[in-house]
Amino acid sequence: MARVSVLGGTFAGVAAAVRLARVGHTVTLVEPDAAWPDLLRAQLRDPIDFPAPWRDLFTKSGRPAAGALGLHGLTLAPDPGTPADRGAWWRHDVAALGEPAASAWRDLVDAADDVWQALRPLGLEAELTPGAVAQGVRAGLLDGRRSLAHVAARLPHPVLAARVRALAADLGLAPADAPAWLVSRLSVRRTFGRWRLVDAAGAAASAARLVDVLLDRLDARGVPVADTEPDADAQVDTRDPGLVWHSPRRLRRGDTFVDQLLARPGIRVAGEPRRFAASASSAGGAEPWAQLLSGALATYAAHEALTGEDIRPTNRNRGH
Repeated sequence: MARVSVLGGTFAGVAAAVRLARVGHTVTLVEPDAAWPDLLRAQLRDPIDFPAPWRDLFTKSGRPAAGALGLHGLTLAPDPGTPADRGAWWRHDVAALGEPAASAWRDLVDAADDVWQALRPLGLEAELTPGAVAQGVRAGLLDGRRSLAHVAARLPHPVLAARVRALAADLGLAPADAPAWLVSRLSVRRTFGRWRLVDAAGAAASAARLVDVLLDRLDARGVPVADTEPDADAQVDTRDPGLVWHSPRRLRRGDTFVDQLLARPGIRVAGEPRRFAASASSAGGAEPWAQLLSGALATYAAHEALTGEDIRPTNRNRGH
């Protein structure tokens, strides 16, 4: 197997490092900032969205989630403050906001289900390609110039509008600068629920403790953390170039949200067959779970380039 340097103590970096080590490569995580675990902890919030990428990472690094979390006295449990399914959301909103508002929210999240399915092959489960974008992007919530501000403005209740605007705030964006397709996160929350860590006494624990589990996985897989890059056969760069969304300029060609998506760094670095990239600026998204998925894509591409072996999961096995 090969020597691989993973640049950046990021969620994508840890995901790529432990996965590559698990399949036999000699991996070094390169991060000169000794405070990098605290920077990761600061990005994790309660409740936790979309646990499947976390579970998959633990399994693919050699220990199922229950065991990896159990070493730290933790389990994942559904968030008691979040409705458990589509019907529970409906009943919650009817009681709190009235039936017209509940119907509007149900219809929006139903549409977001379609958006989520369209987005999954665009940098989450597969590498982003212009052809995939052409197939997935269509009118409506994936429109190239529609933002979350547009979505919020069409909702009939201020509480609903605030929920949509909060999706942008979670990413540090103004609603006008956030693509409308980020409503897909509403589908993720309704479909997969929201979760919390629970300690051995049954008390809620901070999501930040997931970083301790990640550090344990690095240690278990024998991945050292170095402040300088060693000689390597391949490189996975997970340092964030800091690309941010901006509202498309109405009269500027090549500036829609679709254009901005296509301008995101690809998993494969052009002209350098053994360099790969995955970060918070990747097409998959900036959320910790999205970075884990981007790191997985970099792993598949790097391992295939180094060995010729395709270790990508089938759709049936993804479980996302």
